[in-house]
Amino acid sequence: MEILEMARELGKAIAESELMEKSKKAEEIQNNDEEAQKLIGEYNLKRMQLAQRVQKENPSKEELEKIRQELADEFDKLMQNESIKNFINAKKELDALLEQVNNIITFYVNGKTNSGCSSDCSSCGGCH
Repeated sequence: MEILEMARELGKAIAESELMEKSKKAEEIQNNDEEAQKLIGEYNLKRMQLAQRVQKENPSKEELEKIRQELADEFDKLMQNESIKNFINAKKELDALLEQVNNIITFYVNGKTNSGCSSDCSSCGGCH
């Protein structure tokens, strides 16, 4: 089988996987949740306002920490919404799978992974 064909097959398998389905369903639920959309809009607005404040004011380390905390507080508000939390968690699981696939490919191409593989597979999903 040609390498590109194998890549297509891998992509198709990932697209048809349970994790992909879970991620898509969680995203759809989040997109249809009015409260979630409101929270996301408020978070994005606050993030933009804080970014503009950083650019204009050239804040001190203490002020930067306060701004980071404000943004973290806004993110915590997002995570109180069940559909947002479910989508973020499903996306993290899918991203972890994609990273694992990339690490496996990288290992076989270069003999090492991007993740600093210790060759102790007891805590790993596998690359070799």
